[in-house]
Amino acid sequence: MKFFTAELLERYNADDPATASAAGAEWEAASERYAQHLQVLEPELPAHLREFNALLLHDAVVQALARDGRQLIMVLKKDIPPQDLVILCYDLVDEPVVVPFARHPGDWQKPTRFDFDEFDRIQEGEGRVCTQAIVFANGWELRLRFRDVRVTLAEPWVPANGKATAPVAPPAASRTV
Repeated sequence: MKFFTAELLERYNADDPATASAAGAEWEAASERYAQHLQVLEPELPAHLREFNALLLHDAVVQALARDGRQLIMVLKKDIPPQDLVILCYDLVDEPVVVPFARHPGDWQKPTRFDFDEFDRIQEGEGRVCTQAIVFANGWELRLRFRDVRVTLAEPWVPANGKATAPVAPPAASRTV
């Protein structure tokens, strides 16, 4: 990651208040630099990728990560209203790479959240390729290289725990970004 490093996150979460405070200021500066980076990219991006970058996914719960051939599918449940399900379908260029971001990353068997990410678009030969590095709250980083991503925002209909009955009214239509 170019803007948000593992070392910076570790200092940000330090027990020492002075260290954490200094890292907080650095984190804010990195956030500003990253926002400027996205502003420079924005004019080159199709509308759906601009909307994708505007999604607020911090703290969304990871419901599923799946593969279907050259697609990676990620299902997230936002923790802020309207608490949509966000279904991301990446058209991959390369195999996804998962690497430790924290010194001691957690278990994938336990629930985790989408913590933060960095998006970029690079020139590669005749075409452009998007990259995204996603850090999850369990301390792992997912690195993606993709041609496109399709985003569907859907309203939850039946709780995943199955404890409630299905709604009588049809669900609101899903929206594709």
